[in-house]
Amino acid sequence: MDIILNGLGFGLLLCVLIGPVFFALLQNSVEKGFWPGFFMAVGIAISDASYIVVTYLGISQLVDNPSFNMWLGGIGGSIMLIFGIIYIAKPIPQKGLKQLHAEETKWFQQILKGFALNGINPFVLIFWIGIISKVTVDFQYSNSEAITFFSVLIATVFGVDVLKAYFATKLSQIVTPRFMKIMNRVVGIALILFSLRLFNFVLEGLGINLMG
Repeated sequence: MDIILNGLGFGLLLCVLIGPVFFALLQNSVEKGFWPGFFMAVGIAISDASYIVVTYLGISQLVDNPSFNMWLGGIGGSIMLIFGIIYIAKPIPQKGLKQLHAEETKWFQQILKGFALNGINPFVLIFWIGIISKVTVDFQYSNSEAITFFSVLIATVFGVDVLKAYFATKLSQIVTPRFMKIMNRVVGIALILFSLRLFNFVLEGLGINLMG
């Protein structure tokens, strides 16, 4: 149950990350309707799952090495800390979403669009390395537990993305600059707190414990 709740929690956290993919999904759904947005969400989920598989398989081979875990904790903590600061400080775009006439599009084009838009962003891979370091170093999940965690996480993100596509028009009115600023600060603070847990792991490995 703890694994499922952690997967759900991280999934919900990722859902409120307001970046290019967030806006692209809403804009696509506002312009073209629910189904193009749905299939774009499928492409985003496939891209995230691909990054998770590749990154986790590469890291999981080395988790029995204490020195590697310390390095991983330091790198993962740094990544989360940097992202946290970015999300707190990042400027907020002032222009809103614009509703256009619906266009007929093919489902595979939307899947490819979501996959490419999410996949070509190098920050996505870096961010997943941070999440996987949290799972490996802090949660210390086995392979089967990690599969459960990431399955719940991806399912949560996909489910919320589908809801975003469904309620795109209403969300485009809700997502004001003030709303985005609040969400970015919430996410930024959460990531900084996660980074501190990872840094504490590294300090414990050095014989220092600042968090009790």
